[in-house]
Amino acid sequence: MDQGVAGVDHTLSHISTASNRTPFHQGAELILDRLSGGRRWIGLAAWSLVVAVILAAVLAAGASGTRPGSAQISAGSDGVQTIVAREFAKVAPVDPAGPAGDIGTVLEGPAFGPDGELYFVRSSARAGQPKILALDVRTRALRTVHTDTTGVYSSVQFSSVNGLLYATDFTGAVDRMRIDGSGFTHLVSGPVLGSTMVADDLTFDKRGRFFVTDMRGDSWKTVGRVIGFDSDGHNPQLIQGGLASPNGISFDPEYHGLWVSEYADARELYLPLNADHTAAADGHPALYGNVGTTQFDSNAVDSAGNLYQCIWGGGKVLVYRPDGTLIARIVVPQAVQRDELLTTNLAIKPGTNQGYLTVGGKRGGYIYTFRSPVPGGWQSNGGGPQ
Repeated sequence: MDQGVAGVDHTLSHISTASNRTPFHQGAELILDRLSGGRRWIGLAAWSLVVAVILAAVLAAGASGTRPGSAQISAGSDGVQTIVAREFAKVAPVDPAGPAGDIGTVLEGPAFGPDGELYFVRSSARAGQPKILALDVRTRALRTVHTDTTGVYSSVQFSSVNGLLYATDFTGAVDRMRIDGSGFTHLVSGPVLGSTMVADDLTFDKRGRFFVTDMRGDSWKTVGRVIGFDSDGHNPQLIQGGLASPNGISFDPEYHGLWVSEYADARELYLPLNADHTAAADGHPALYGNVGTTQFDSNAVDSAGNLYQCIWGGGKVLVYRPDGTLIARIVVPQAVQRDELLTTNLAIKPGTNQGYLTVGGKRGGYIYTFRSPVPGGWQSNGGGPQ
């Protein structure tokens, strides 16, 4: 079935149960819930009792709201690091059952704006509820940037040339606005190169061109696309077609090629582009994920070129070197019920190891924090202002 959308109700059905058995339905069925979020701190046995007590008190005080970048990190026998993400802030209440059923709250698309705040979307918000929000990571203050009656937003990023906020919408649009929500404009809507998009993620090159994943298709009907636009949403160019529900998209640090995740096939494509970034010059499947019933969602790239692939329904992020070697797993610890498996997208603040992860479910929407193995770069923030 063509997954192009004509309205919100039809779009939300893509975030529903697995009754139709497409990979998109299967992944969305796994959206669950917030975990218990216990915090454990490792004592320093070599210190004196007095110093240990003082440190314990300091750490306990910080545990009431996990500090940015704090985490537990360990290495397994295979040399792969396990990085435990921690709850940072609750940012959305439980969204009630709607046309798609009782799926709870869905968050997506974090990116740091030019004001240093973390912007993200509440994909499952109903008409009139906050749909694009900003979180002050210093104070945890939350504000609404945009709401409307029809949008089903899937990601936000900031342009590399004008600093404006761009948002993808599953109903087939790409919108642009200032960071306070003013100046709202539909840049892209309706059919693009013959078909309405299921616009999922986007990234920017240095000249302000943006590239969108059209998340249509499945493993048997590969009609998904990657489409490039100029900064005003004009002159669409087909970068790559024939894809199985493409989702995440990020440039490598050199802006030479795109990493594109296929949600339906749990694989990562690497697409080198031509000189003016209007077409793929080459490309190949670069890595495959053994993720079982879960799927590849959004991705990001750090300053060393490592790829961070979020696993929809898996409660984790897989971190790969550019050569495909798995080097780390970022995990959201689960309660007995394994109730917080939706890990959709992330941002690492450029120049720091402070990573932020969007997680949602039937008890609300949350931002988790983790410490990245390597500092973030512009591609860990969608290729935004430099």
